Amino acid sequence: MTLKVILLVYMVLVPTMYILMSYLEVGPIRVPIEGYQFPDSYQLVAWTAGWLNLMIGVIIIVFATNELKYKTQRQNVIDGLSKKDIIVSKFLVIIGLTLFVTTYIFLVGLVTGLVNGVGSPLDGIEFIGVYFISSLGFFSFAFFFANLVRLPALAIVIYIFSALIERIIGAISVDHYVQFFPLTTFSWLSPFPMHYWVAETSDPYLMDTMERSILAMVYITIFMISSYWIIKRRDV
Repeated sequence: MTLKVILLVYMVLVPTMYILMSYLEVGPIRVPIEGYQFPDSYQLVAWTAGWLNLMIGVIIIVFATNELKYKTQRQNVIDGLSKKDIIVSKFLVIIGLTLFVTTYIFLVGLVTGLVNGVGSPLDGIEFIGVYFISSLGFFSFAFFFANLVRLPALAIVIYIFSALIERIIGAISVDHYVQFFPLTTFSWLSPFPMHYWVAETSDPYLMDTMERSILAMVYITIFMISSYWIIKRRDV
């Protein structure tokens, strides 16, 4: 029931926050009607939905820890599944949830762009692919801590606290270093459209999208392999 509620809240919040962005004018940030036309509709909705990835990560933690709490894995082994089959099924759930949220934000961006009737639906579609990597990164990070800690409340606290720590470090230090942190890497894959800043800035020391995507895939691989190793070596 908790999982359904969180998903429902997510599906309501994404378009709501996205539409409310049209009324935003804070300091140098302004979002004109172009933010709801192709290709910017995809980038802006991906950035908006990115703020909610931590919430979806909580679903992963609850899912993984509930299986441990209610001995679901043990029952699956008794029913004839191998530990490898169980681990693969968990990974498929994570990928399936990532595909679900990615498809949803794609539809929100697509409908908005079509309603505003400017540009081609294929313009900016790459932002959806990058959002998929970003979401998979958050979810693999959450899955890793769920299996490492095994206690739902503690895993959720560590998961959220890690994000806060990275943001605090980013606020008090130089972006050149914090950009290499895992959650920062995932977050910055879906940036706010920089041309909506009154004074657009650039930094040659920051990674571009391709470099950040590669680093994100490295982190995802590390978290997935680590989760696989933790689950495999522990008794069900």
